[in-house]
Amino acid sequence: MGGIFGAVCSGIIKQSAIKNGLKRLIYRGYDGAGVAYIDDLGRIQVRKAPGHIDKVSKKIDLDNIPSSIALGHIRYANRGWPEYRNTHPIQDCSGRIAVVHDGIIENYEEIRSRLEAKGHIFKSTTDTEVIAHLIEEYLASGNPPKEAIARATREMRGLYSYAVVISPEKCIYAVNMGQPIVLGVGSDPKCMYISSDIPSLYGYAEYAAIARERSLSIVCDTGFKIYDIDTLEEIREIETKRVKYMSEAVDKAGYPHYMLKEIYEIPEAMVRTTVSLMDKYLKLASMIVYGGKDIYIIGNGTSYHAGLVAAYYFSDLAETSVNVISAAEFPYYALDNISTGSVIIAISQSGETSDVINSVKLAKQRGAVIVGVTNVLGSRLTLESNIYLPIGAGPEMAVPATKTFVSTIVALAILASYTGLYTGSYDSNEVNNLVRSIKELSKDISKSMDIMDSKISKIADKLKGWESMYVASSGVNYPIALEGALKFKEASMIHSEGMQLGELRHGPIVLVRKGYPVIFIKPVEEQAIKLYERVAREVLSRGSEIITISQDPEGYGEIIKVNKTSRILSPIVSVIPLQLLAYRLGSVKSLPIDTPPGLAKAITT
Repeated sequence: MGGIFGAVCSGIIKQSAIKNGLKRLIYRGYDGAGVAYIDDLGRIQVRKAPGHIDKVSKKIDLDNIPSSIALGHIRYANRGWPEYRNTHPIQDCSGRIAVVHDGIIENYEEIRSRLEAKGHIFKSTTDTEVIAHLIEEYLASGNPPKEAIARATREMRGLYSYAVVISPEKCIYAVNMGQPIVLGVGSDPKCMYISSDIPSLYGYAEYAAIARERSLSIVCDTGFKIYDIDTLEEIREIETKRVKYMSEAVDKAGYPHYMLKEIYEIPEAMVRTTVSLMDKYLKLASMIVYGGKDIYIIGNGTSYHAGLVAAYYFSDLAETSVNVISAAEFPYYALDNISTGSVIIAISQSGETSDVINSVKLAKQRGAVIVGVTNVLGSRLTLESNIYLPIGAGPEMAVPATKTFVSTIVALAILASYTGLYTGSYDSNEVNNLVRSIKELSKDISKSMDIMDSKISKIADKLKGWESMYVASSGVNYPIALEGALKFKEASMIHSEGMQLGELRHGPIVLVRKGYPVIFIKPVEEQAIKLYERVAREVLSRGSEIITISQDPEGYGEIIKVNKTSRILSPIVSVIPLQLLAYRLGSVKSLPIDTPPGLAKAITT
């Protein structure tokens, strides 16, 4: 993942324009930044460095670009470690082409092998580099740039966008293959802009032209044209939007808080996870799990809850029992039982959680094999793991984890299904169907998000006066009740307890009184429905304010209906309304939702 921001002007690009645009895209990456521009002699010059843009911009002087055309990028490391050679822009063999890229190319290894056999020299470990060399190959065959780019794009499978400059031409070529590309026009008649989102254009463009999927845009200082990538016919009906945002929302893609933006990014993050997980590493990781004499899943907070969900996945899909333990408790509970043959699945979205890293190191000393699951390449967890699986959710800026939680359970579901191939409880068709179902569900969630959010906003107004609540469920959604309660603490600063449905009757029910909020996630397991109904009736008899999250319209209290899906994927649709409600309660209380007091994104000490 990454953010793209470029400009083509009739004169020298405004000072700091590229830097400002990239800084507004910080939510799309923080592992490196760079820019490519064409100098007075028609040669491409590249400035880039790994690291946060605040440091990188000074190091490579992003404020001053002595050119009328420049293409910038801010990187989130997904394929290839966060180091200089993998930072964008990335060039071809000749140095005539510079590419910046957002997304994932699924078949890059196959393309890279073919191009290397033809003599192309690759310098990075990214999937991005195949774009530059593939375009170079088609240009060398006599194709003009537009045709070369279109032909190269048709060969690359995946969910991505990219932009390219080709010297000595004074135009930017941009491709949308499922990731956003917008063109900025109007504020400065001497310049045209290109970006990954509309808010980053604020102050530079009056309106944005939206490049549709499977399109090639050619942007010059005199204007732009957009073509269909398959036919190369010009697209004349183009959607446009005004570039008008509150200044504080510019760097959050137009949202008031990162948390809300990241909840709305869940559908995209789900798909990103499915394409980030490479088959060969899934096979290796699942073979390790299958061969383990005992298997432990460790994590803290949200990652711990994801591990609890994964226990159901391994049981259902792989007929394998796993032990899920808080990483903070692991040294005192399980360490004495760890030896050669033990497998630790360690989960940390940041990859830097101190309890996880400490437990991993202790387990390795006793001979355990570590399978890391993280969102950050180059983190300590990736260094300590024997093999790691990147969830590929993209940067998450808000402290309350939302999209990374969903991406983590997607990754763990796929890992469990691959493990099932070795145990014989799952077959390759079922694995493919699971991945297909995840992608289909992502589309359904995207369509229903606004309607659900609107209803939840009204519920938040009713609950805002309460300082305590319960969240309860059974079966695979029991861990989601725990995760929902955590989100209410973090984002709403409401004391909330998550619990198994039956446990609510064994003590906690004494606090339930008139109006007391109790949120039920209606179980998807048929055998647990009667328990839900019995507990809900008892709570209702005490005058509780009941909310039920359900895939069907039947239930007690106010129903929040979620997308219909399988038992395995039900935790995804169940957690989103809890995240939204936690956010909306925090919002009506005017709380610092993205940075709750006393919390940090990664607890590293």
